Amino acid sequence: MQPAVRPGVLAGESVWYPSVCTQCPEGCGIQVRIVDGNAKKIEGNPTHSTNQGGVCALGHSALQELYNPDRILDPQKRIGNRGDGEFEALSWERAQSEVAVLMKSVSPENMAFIGSEEPGLVGGLLRRLSDSLGAPSPVFLEPPEYRVERRASALSLGIESIPYFDVARSDYVLSIGSPLLDRWHNPVHYTHAVAEMRRGRPGRRGKLTQVEARMSLTSANADEWLPIVPGTEGIFARAIAGILLSQDLVKDLGRRQYERLFPAPPPSLGGAAEECGLLPERIEKIAHEIAAAEHRVVVAGGSAAGHTNGLFNTVAGLGLNLLLENLGEPGGVFAPATFDLGRHLSPSGSVQTPMADLAARVRGESGEPIELLLVVEADPLHELPAGWGLASGFSDIANIVVLSSFFDDTTYQADLVLPLNTGLERFNAIEPASPTGIPVLGIAESVVEPLGSGQHPGDVLLAVAQSMGEDISAAFPWSSFEGLVRSLINEDLGNLPGSRNIDASSYYRDALARGGIFETGDPSLTPPGPSGEGPSREQARFDGEEALFPFLLIPFASIKAGHGRGANRPWLQELPDPMSTIMWSSWVEISPSDASEIGVADGDWLRLQSPNGLLEVQAVIDPAVRPGLVGIPLGNGHQDYGRYARGRGSNPMNLVGNLLVDGTNEPAWASTRVRIERIRPGELARFGKSYEQRGEGENIPVGWAPHETDQGGEQ
Repeated sequence: MQPAVRPGVLAGESVWYPSVCTQCPEGCGIQVRIVDGNAKKIEGNPTHSTNQGGVCALGHSALQELYNPDRILDPQKRIGNRGDGEFEALSWERAQSEVAVLMKSVSPENMAFIGSEEPGLVGGLLRRLSDSLGAPSPVFLEPPEYRVERRASALSLGIESIPYFDVARSDYVLSIGSPLLDRWHNPVHYTHAVAEMRRGRPGRRGKLTQVEARMSLTSANADEWLPIVPGTEGIFARAIAGILLSQDLVKDLGRRQYERLFPAPPPSLGGAAEECGLLPERIEKIAHEIAAAEHRVVVAGGSAAGHTNGLFNTVAGLGLNLLLENLGEPGGVFAPATFDLGRHLSPSGSVQTPMADLAARVRGESGEPIELLLVVEADPLHELPAGWGLASGFSDIANIVVLSSFFDDTTYQADLVLPLNTGLERFNAIEPASPTGIPVLGIAESVVEPLGSGQHPGDVLLAVAQSMGEDISAAFPWSSFEGLVRSLINEDLGNLPGSRNIDASSYYRDALARGGIFETGDPSLTPPGPSGEGPSREQARFDGEEALFPFLLIPFASIKAGHGRGANRPWLQELPDPMSTIMWSSWVEISPSDASEIGVADGDWLRLQSPNGLLEVQAVIDPAVRPGLVGIPLGNGHQDYGRYARGRGSNPMNLVGNLLVDGTNEPAWASTRVRIERIRPGELARFGKSYEQRGEGENIPVGWAPHETDQGGEQ
């Protein structure tokens, strides 16, 4: 198909169109340069209040999603054995007819639905569809720590969503486990916020202190990094609280609020320091620094939420904001702001099915057996722990229908595949999954003509619902997903910014022209605070005996591939990892002392085995790694997902078992022990110098010394 040139645009003319990034659920505003109908370049939209002109590597690579040679362009039906990858193309009419027949022939209690974005409009449609059918509520696939963080936020701050941390106006940011600058919630927004905190206020520079077991990109860019023992983050937070309370560094209101959440006395400083692997003087120094700052905030989550005691860790971290009395204060913590158009779609009283409950159904251990599974833009077989047993359970599901743009690990197991167009080919309306303190709705038309016959997932769900008979279709009166969005905006027009003295059509047209609907000003929604006691202190538990599995595995989201979506883009595979400089592969970070003990050299191939599985991966010897820990990036290790991802790298989730975070149904993905065996020598594809190459002026540490500089003094 030849790309169409829009009316009024000359051949060869370069035109920028506003759009919305769909590479992660945060929905940053972007601009796309179009030449002769082809997308050539992506930049951030400076008027979009979430990313303010920034865009991450994954967002830039959306061009290679659009023009990827391995896209699914037409509906596909399996013709061979499941998992063999043998499919034949069929028409949309036949594909939709087969889906309708399946849904009419299967009892609602034997259906299951998996989506990719809980708070979005597509998620609302999926909830509405399951409710109309009388089927179990859908499951949504997202980083599991997000649900732990939401639960912790409800307990400590009184809000049922991720809080907004006003980093840009802070003088002191204490981050406990949350990699603000990595792929955690919205890295573009928080990277800009950290820059503003440090440089945006002449004469006033804030400080970022990162408490995290692994040296992430955030740890490397922090003013101070505390390499804490994994699973003790909550003890650290409680020790900070103990200093603030015992030395009268907080006011009475903060003390009363905090003691509602944690009525038990905090641990002793000495005992906490020993558990956390930190010097007590260092903990005390941080407590005094944050007490002295005018505007201060504590961020908690990320890897701290990935342990079995992750809920305690995160509540203890967020609870420090109560002591500091910064709720609703500049540079503090705010409740997220949203237009919440999806409330018009979700049935009243709708609850989400935990992923662990669905996994139990897939394994045949509880609930009604699944005869029809509908998956919408999600890849649970790649992203969820192997210990949950989804892969073996899929073979017992009679019918699997997947809506996807690519043959990822889950799509590969499908019986019927309905192709989706990519973000640049579709109409988009996205509210950030992790809202900031200002409500945002990104809206954009397609910027290029679609390749193939793929459709928007919202349009596919509407078509499926409308084929189910009058009882179901009556709940879905919209002719298209765009028509649905226009209807919701018209319904809420009086509550939207800038809507006074303007008709609905003009308001909608203006929103499309600027890329969305944005409020202005500073965040203003104050969290109400705790309603009761937080979780009791729990020791972290780990999968595997330490004597047999001596190393603790810390998976981490790749800044390039995320949790796997970017693995099929050669731009991202070629992009050097900012910390290890590795390209085109996975790696395992290991400390020099551990490498020396087991006879491992940089680049060697290692076999890692946990109680749940094994994988092979190359070693990166990194002096910043705490002995006894190993880290592997998420994102690679796909069964298929196209020529650029197939067979490339390893997936650390294949080592993770079925431990859950206490008080939740979420996987404790940072609670797995492994053992390591050297297999053979190897050579890494790597950009730049190795640690052994020392140029003039370089001063690279060569051993683990978390409390000392190379001169022997305290940090």
